[in-house]
Amino acid sequence: MIEEAANGYVIRELSLTPRDLAPLVELHHTVLPSRAYSTPEQQAGFTDELLGALSGRQHLILGAFAEDGTLIGYKLGYRTGNRNECFYSWLGGVHPFHRRRGLAARLTQVQHDWARAQGCQYVETHTWGDNPGMLIVNLQAGFVAAGCLSAVDRPGVRVLMRRVLSE
Repeated sequence: MIEEAANGYVIRELSLTPRDLAPLVELHHTVLPSRAYSTPEQQAGFTDELLGALSGRQHLILGAFAEDGTLIGYKLGYRTGNRNECFYSWLGGVHPFHRRRGLAARLTQVQHDWARAQGCQYVETHTWGDNPGMLIVNLQAGFVAAGCLSAVDRPGVRVLMRRVLSE
């Protein structure tokens, strides 16, 4: 079980339970402007989506907590690939008030260290081409652009990024 202190925050591994996911879902809908006005029903649906996507897979859910115990950042993903050689970094974010303090970079490093220890050879993630903040965080973490996917549900492209996890 992961737990570490970093820059006045505590990063801790969360379990795949509705109780642990509830603050993460709430934060997710605050972090992503497109989700900020979602209904309670949509948020409940997102909890179900997380449970369905991560159940039965080797996964990691990290939460970053302020001193008062409030969840202020998260990062989650799962192992995938033909031989489970890839870790897919699916979702993450930091509350706007706590950004620009290195927390996203630290969550990313903890996630990648864990994936390497599990035998993963590389990490993949997708981000929207119009999300410069996420592109920059990924480039700073050692990712390279590996391709793009056309979006069918909105304008633009998703950029596929990959980072090799060398020893």
